[in-house]
Formats: sequence, structure tokens, C-alpha cells
Amino acid sequence: MSAVQRVGLIGAGYIATWHADAIRACKDAQLVAICDVSASAAEGMAQGYGVAAYTSIADMAGAVDAVHILTPPNLHHALALECIEAGLHVIVEKPVALSVAETQEIVDAAAQKGVQFAAGHNFLGVPGYQRLKSAVKAGDLGRINAIEVNWCLPLGPLRAGPYGLWLLQEPRNLLLELGAHPYAFAVDLLGELKILSAELNQPVTLPGGAIRHQSWRVLARAGTVDVNFNFSMVETYDDRSLTVRGSSGMARLDYAADTLVT
Repeated sequence: MSAVQRVGLIGAGYIATWHADAIRACKDAQLVAICDVSASAAEGMAQGYGVAAYTSIADMAGAVDAVHILTPPNLHHALALECIEAGLHVIVEKPVALSVAETQEIVDAAAQKGVQFAAGHNFLGVPGYQRLKSAVKAGDLGRINAIEVNWCLPLGPLRAGPYGLWLLQEPRNLLLELGAHPYAFAVDLLGELKILSAELNQPVTLPGGAIRHQSWRVLARAGTVDVNFNFSMVETYDDRSLTVRGSSGMARLDYAADTLVT
């Protein structure tokens, strides 16, 4: 890789400004382009950041070394493969794809092309989580017997729209979108999970009659460790936390606020 990576963003929606600001905070990266199929969206954001605007990856590819793919998840797989084929390094927002097979295809394509691929699991990078992970690996909490991960945060689109978002098009999309963060913690700490059960509650009817559930409880296991995922999208106090219980200690990470208590 060159000393400074020229980075383009694909998708100029809500999350794009977070990525743009993060790139600007990195000494080894330079934001140079915004790409979106909507010319007005690409140009509007590009003007705000003083970079070039594009409406196709083919036109942008020669101007960048790497891209962040920030489109709706159903588009990630095809866009990632196109960018990899163009020789670009890629970061793909979570969920990377809609299946393990699609994700593996991206991983294999990047390896074959000799470029870097990374998934956008940002909460794995917060300093508090890194300290927690180090404590678990060092045995500071003893033998781990259970972890609980909460994602309790109101989800506005369930009550006020827009109802055409990919997020609301199918029931599973809520879990694919929101579950990626809690699942990433559990898999990173414990390895492969076995899902035991899932319970849904607090249904809400969307315009047109579709029903979506606002709370999910998923029970899983990793070896002998019990794993409990709690999702709540009702009007609730923000509790995005990871609790790890061991034979000689316990730790609770508020990963939204990056606060760790042991």
C-alpha cells in the first residue's frame, strides 16, 4: 500500500458522514470521492467535503485506492465484488452480505486479487472493548460462564417511517442490521455460536399491514458458555451493553459510551 490511501465512499446516505469524518481523522487516509447513483446526493455531499462526485464505480475507480461501501445491505455483495475486481481495497458496512456464502465469496475474491477486505464492525474497535477482551484472554475474570449483550435503543422508522427502507422490508432484515454488532462481540470473544432459540414480542403493524416485532430475545451457546442477546426497539432507555461473567469476576461494557466497569 502507498503511504496515504485515497478513499472513496459508495453511498451518500446517513452513515456516510460518519465515515467521511473518520477518514479525515486518519493521517494515512485521504477522502477524495463520493459515489452515489443519485447525482444530487453525490454532488451535495462531495461539495460539503470538497471532493469529487461520481455516479458509477467504473468512473471513480482510477481516482481511489480504497472504498467504503455504505449502501443498503442487499447491494453490498455485488458492489464489493466490482470494487475488488477493479483492484480496490474495501471496507463494507455491516452486515457485509445477506448470507455466509455471499460473504465468503467476497473474502475469496479479495484474497485472489491481493487486496484488503474488512467488515465495518466499529464497536469492536472501541478502547473499552479492547481492554475487556484483553482481560478475558488474560484470565482476569476466571472461567467465563455467561455473556449477555443488549441492544436496547428506540428505532424511529418502526413508528414514523420511512417505511420503504431495506431495514423494514422483511422481518429478518432487522436482525441482520441490528444483530451484527452484538453477534460480533460474542463471536470475537467465544468463537462459533450455536443458536438455541429466539422469541419475538411487542409487534407493531406498519402501513400496508406488515407486522414487525420490536423486541427479540435470542439464546445461544458457545461451548459451555451461555449467551443471551436482548434486542429492544421500543421507546426505551439506551442500553447498549456487553456483560461478561466469570468464576472470579464480572465486567460490563457500555459500548455506546465506551465505559467499562469490572
